[in-house]
Amino acid sequence: MAVISVGLSCFDQFFFLNRWPEENTKNFSGDFIESGGGPCANAAWLLGLWGEDIYFTGHLNHDIYGQKIIDEFHDVGVNTDYVIFNDEMITPLASVLVNQLNGSRTIITRKLVSPPRMTFEEKLKIDELITRLTQEDKGEVITVLIDGHEPELSEYILTRLPDARVVMDAGSLRESNLNLAKYTDYLVASENFARDLIEIDKFTTDIQLKTALTELNKLARGEAFITLGEKGCAYLQNGMLTISPAFICNAIDTTGAGDIFHGAFTYGVHYNWHIENIILFASLSAAISIEKKGVRESMPDLADVHNAVNKYERNLKHYFD
Repeated sequence: MAVISVGLSCFDQFFFLNRWPEENTKNFSGDFIESGGGPCANAAWLLGLWGEDIYFTGHLNHDIYGQKIIDEFHDVGVNTDYVIFNDEMITPLASVLVNQLNGSRTIITRKLVSPPRMTFEEKLKIDELITRLTQEDKGEVITVLIDGHEPELSEYILTRLPDARVVMDAGSLRESNLNLAKYTDYLVASENFARDLIEIDKFTTDIQLKTALTELNKLARGEAFITLGEKGCAYLQNGMLTISPAFICNAIDTTGAGDIFHGAFTYGVHYNWHIENIILFASLSAAISIEKKGVRESMPDLADVHNAVNKYERNLKHYFD
């Protein structure tokens, strides 16, 4: 069974700082990491690390950074045959400033507002992928993960794979994301997406969370979820608000924790696990990664996640405590 990951791939440069910089000052980082990044790209890399039959597609420029991204995918067996290289595309670059005092990160990304329109030849290339997978996986359900950064490409694939299980990493509220949501079986929205949807600045009551989930469920063809960081993941179970607690960990660098959560979530969906087990597994995978620097360097092996179930406690505080 194959998984297709469709979305943003960029090249990340991490600068670890001992204090947060003031404006108009010079600062130095004694610790530096660089690697590929991006929501669906990181999820694809994780699934490749775990030995899955994983394809990544999205737009890149065939420059030095684009090639580095491809090389890293190949290191873990991610199939990049259907990545779209376009001279009009800018390979996205991200500077990640990590505050070593609390593990928080601030990201500055250089990217196009939207990728170039797909050409006829590029559509034929994606048609080859669809044909290949439908022939190879006869009778098997294909899983697709999207992050909304490739709206035209995502919709092109989803309309041609109507029976696929679709997970969406909905990071920010955009018209294109609202359109893509209708194809999703698991609409996993960020807290920002959910707040913006119901036009509030902050969740302060259970009623607001339930209202947001109700509205999100209207957008998707399946179920909706809201990721709440260290507070867990919220969803509706038989119409009742449920918050699955996150795991308590020693936060060193929170960069990419959401990407790892979505990758592990997709893994559980792909194997048709019960939703409570999917969320627990995804939360644990993210917690383990936060205890190390970087993103790709911090991703746990599959065995490490399974062996860590009894090593971490869960944050049982109520979301509004």
